[in-house]
Amino acid sequence: MSVRHLSRWVLAGLLSTLTMDVGAALVRKMGFTAGVPPALLGRWFASLAHGQFRHQMIVDAPPSPSEMPLALGGHYFIGITLTLAFGALVSIARARSEPATGIALALGFGFATNLLPWLIMFPAMGFGLFGCAGPRALMLFRSSFVNHTIFAVGLALSTRALGLLRP
Repeated sequence: MSVRHLSRWVLAGLLSTLTMDVGAALVRKMGFTAGVPPALLGRWFASLAHGQFRHQMIVDAPPSPSEMPLALGGHYFIGITLTLAFGALVSIARARSEPATGIALALGFGFATNLLPWLIMFPAMGFGLFGCAGPRALMLFRSSFVNHTIFAVGLALSTRALGLLRP
């Protein structure tokens, strides 16, 4: 990834994360998913800032007055960071010369981002590996899988549209 293209990679991260948010809202409205409420995500980010990584159960942690801004900012920061990591991988793999390969890599990378909530975030929130110990109503595993699949599609489409996967 060249410094010259950095702003387009950041924009791709914003667009991919926005695609995820819009798509997630649509499938959540249909009742197919639920997911971690943004306030709990913000609460976890706030606890990270105070040096506490793991919770017995995040829902029992005291609320933070800045939960929603932290959730939004942290979510988009992660989306952009993951997109920049994908850009670095594309550069290393030299996939830019093969657009179809780049799109396949974007989809694969996007699917792989499921590992972050399944193996790190859910256990740290007290929801267990893959969210298995979390409240059933949140449908954590399914919601994460669907949302990160939407992120994968957004990543593939935005990097292609912004010319980041073209020769």
